[in-house]
Amino acid sequence: MKRISMLAAIVCACLTPVAWAQQRAATPQMFKHAGPKNLTIRLKHNFRLMSPRSAGTAVTAQDNTIYDLGHYPEGSWAQLGAINDLGVATGWGDVAGGDIRVLGVPIFGPNAGQWFETGVSTAQDQAGEGGGITLFGMIIGYMTGDNGYPRAYAWTGNHQTTFDLGPLPGDDGSAAIAVNHLGTLIVGFSVRGLSNDPNGLTIWLSPVVWTPKFESHKSQQTLAWKIQALPMGGFEKPGKVFKNVILNNWGGWGANDLGQIVGDAWSDNFDEIAVIWTPTLRGGWKIERLPYKSAVADYPYTEALAINNRGEIVGDYWECTEEACTALPALWKVKAVGARPGPLTVLATLSGLPQGWNVAWGINDIGDVVGVSNDADWNWLATRWKTKDPSTAMVLGFPGDWSTGFAVNNFGIAVGTYGVGDNPEQAAAVAIH
Repeated sequence: MKRISMLAAIVCACLTPVAWAQQRAATPQMFKHAGPKNLTIRLKHNFRLMSPRSAGTAVTAQDNTIYDLGHYPEGSWAQLGAINDLGVATGWGDVAGGDIRVLGVPIFGPNAGQWFETGVSTAQDQAGEGGGITLFGMIIGYMTGDNGYPRAYAWTGNHQTTFDLGPLPGDDGSAAIAVNHLGTLIVGFSVRGLSNDPNGLTIWLSPVVWTPKFESHKSQQTLAWKIQALPMGGFEKPGKVFKNVILNNWGGWGANDLGQIVGDAWSDNFDEIAVIWTPTLRGGWKIERLPYKSAVADYPYTEALAINNRGEIVGDYWECTEEACTALPALWKVKAVGARPGPLTVLATLSGLPQGWNVAWGINDIGDVVGVSNDADWNWLATRWKTKDPSTAMVLGFPGDWSTGFAVNNFGIAVGTYGVGDNPEQAAAVAIH
């Protein structure tokens, strides 16, 4: 715990919050809308189908302030996946010529609505797959490396510097998925391509964490990042969780300022478990599986996507049958660092029924949760929940025919994406407080 606090002080001194003062750009054009090509962001979800239509009761939208942010000038689409407490949001989108870049936009201040780009490019099939921003303006994510594998980076706007975070020794690539508020923990995965594997696997993703450190060069100190593999607890071995299944894909998807990390593991057949890593006194982490049984349904598959500083974890749990796939938004609570996780709590759906595809993507430190849920007419809509009232789901009120919320800061500003018909998706924010 002390190590995390000390690193926070170091990072505060090095990374000043000037990301929103970057390249001044023209105000984005509004309502050049997009279709839901990236609504289910993570690539492992692309196969999932919706359940058959059924009647239900949707909750009406709140009277929230909406910020229609459009896209980067001369681009055509954008989505926002993270926002810090100073109101700077970051995500992905295209720029002139169609190149896909890591982008940002301040919601407030003298440069409100004026997009900036980091100069970091990525492949389209990786857009939106991860990324985050710290309170001090550092942006993390991943680009495509020269070898075709992803490459994790950290970008500091004040110095226009991109840190290549690198993979584990011997691996081919890496991806930075999330960062805590203070910038003391970056989490994601390291990638190793497999050849002639007896199990027929073609790739192995290992869960990793990067922590900042100083390196001395000729009496000068520079900021660097140390990568460390997170333990897998034997869950990667066949039969540990599912019979004859190897969980060979791992990732950290969220981290808080107390050192807790959440994520999941999944097989090539998409068998999946959600886990939490808890910091230990020796400087490492221990792993524990999050509970997966619920009074609503006994679904075997879970994923954890975000954790706040109160130890509240959000994500979803799901199951596929021959007829359809169903996911329900999930909430877990850990009362103290090192305590056992509480039982899985199911959040309400907009339809009022346990059906469709419903995911809780982000949470802030006061218990606001944002994500996506299906209403009674089977529209995907950006949704808000509160951890103190899991039985209520509220429409965030994004524009468009469909929308989703990916993150919310501690002042109640939620960000995400929306679309109209088959037009390109657009970025939006909503003030819920």
